[in-house]
Amino acid sequence: MTIQRGVFGFPNDFAIFRASFWNLLANRDLYVLRLDQARDYFKYSPSFALLFAPFAVLPFVAGLFLWNVVNALAIFFALRLLLPRDQWALAQALVALPTLRSIQSSQSNALVAALIIFAFVSYERAWLWRGGISTALGAVTKIFPLAALTFALPRPDRVRAILITIGSTAILVALPLLVISPAALVAQYESWGALQGRETALVGSSAMELFRDAGITWPAWPVQLIASAVVLAVLVLRMRDWNDRKLRLHFLGFVMVFCVVFNHRAERQSAVIALCGMVVWYLVSPRSTWRTALFAIVYFLVALTSSSLMPDAIKQILSAQLRFSIPLTIVWLVMLGELALVRNNRRPIAAGEAGQPHPAAIE
Repeated sequence: MTIQRGVFGFPNDFAIFRASFWNLLANRDLYVLRLDQARDYFKYSPSFALLFAPFAVLPFVAGLFLWNVVNALAIFFALRLLLPRDQWALAQALVALPTLRSIQSSQSNALVAALIIFAFVSYERAWLWRGGISTALGAVTKIFPLAALTFALPRPDRVRAILITIGSTAILVALPLLVISPAALVAQYESWGALQGRETALVGSSAMELFRDAGITWPAWPVQLIASAVVLAVLVLRMRDWNDRKLRLHFLGFVMVFCVVFNHRAERQSAVIALCGMVVWYLVSPRSTWRTALFAIVYFLVALTSSSLMPDAIKQILSAQLRFSIPLTIVWLVMLGELALVRNNRRPIAAGEAGQPHPAAIE
């Protein structure tokens, strides 16, 4: 992939990320389109530009290779930490194709998916600092991984977990002060905010796209606010059942799909995040014909129809919404229904056991 994109092609996203580091050091506005560097705007935080230093200082192809390796290994080890041995290999196989698609575009989606999972595992094992740092790193990359903080809310030490996450995020937000002045950093954040404001009306492959196609022209933020309230309501509703690890994993999958379905700028390369969540949901749920059929149909539409394995004739038959936003929205609603309505029959929990991960997940 590195040779394909870095030698025989142009990895535009990597070029954007790499240029952002050097633009930050030179105190140039990060959010100005420079066609001599890349073919699109830099849309991440100034902190991400600085954190990209290990990849930017290397020669172009070497940096691209290292970036691809980090993304691939991050999702590999995240799933290995999350799932027991009888499930993680299958999960890796199912996530491989969307991961490959994201890496081919030199994007950060596989890394973002891994950071959300790392945060979940960390909060589950009472590693509050690791959870806070993982959540903060995700937030300064794509903002919406801040949803991973919900995994800490059922914990008895939730206040400490929230404060650690806030502190970690604040440190990362201020990190560019190592190379630029406070006034310059404020100007960079103002420019970033202005770019985000200009793109507010732009809608990618998301639930907002479905609303727009239905003639509902709401801004993205009310829909996102309502969906976020639904996620929090589900968490409150199932708080008493949080000692059930299958429920916790189900909620993880629910949040990961939410992060794509309600990200108004989502695109096909974001599929690795949502499909990761769907795979986790499927593996921990009871086997049934309807669930297997739903999983197979959504996986086919989202993962397979966007790959080169699928003939163009089939791609042309199916609309873009039918190949991404519609199936993922349906899966999210099914997850919502199960979390809100289904109660699992559980044995009594022994003292001190509540909140602990399943032993198989720690092997």
